[in-house]
Amino acid sequence: MAKIGVRVEATEENTQQRDFTNLPNGDYALEISASDIKEKNEGTRDHAINLSVTIDVLAPEELKGRKFFGNYNLQHPNSQVQEIGQRQFACLLRALGMNEAPEDSDELQFITFHARVGMGKDSKDKNADGTPKYAARNEIKKYYYPDEGNVPEPKVDAAPVAANDNRQASRAPAQQQESKPAGRRPWGSK
Repeated sequence: MAKIGVRVEATEENTQQRDFTNLPNGDYALEISASDIKEKNEGTRDHAINLSVTIDVLAPEELKGRKFFGNYNLQHPNSQVQEIGQRQFACLLRALGMNEAPEDSDELQFITFHARVGMGKDSKDKNADGTPKYAARNEIKKYYYPDEGNVPEPKVDAAPVAANDNRQASRAPAQQQESKPAGRRPWGSK
């Protein structure tokens, strides 16, 4: 028998379980609650700098407190990856009301911003059984800028969405039943 050595109480507050399913598509009020800079291959031509953030939902109320995660490739050996990452980061900065990046990533935290959240894509890498190595997860699809004055009220889309399957829920029922021959392109043959 081994002694635990610490006192832990199982109260209602510390035993609440969190929901880790993906958020439904929708417009959200959000804030960054944690951030971290990760560097790889420092001092080489493959030097990469990545900003990782934890994003908390503030509204709509029924999803308040839920979290998802984001990454911004600020520097990357692949110029296209770096360009995309810097463009996404610039959009975040504008949504936060900032004109340029702060010196410290902590300065990005606890500022309310608005964005459209949706599902990304499954990873291209596959497991031995053909399933994606990494399933699709939430990502920001569009940032709303306060200087444009078109920030929508936070709300989820009307159609409920199963975890990791926003694609099917967004299609009309007739489209879901319609099946096309495998390998055929919808815009014609090539």
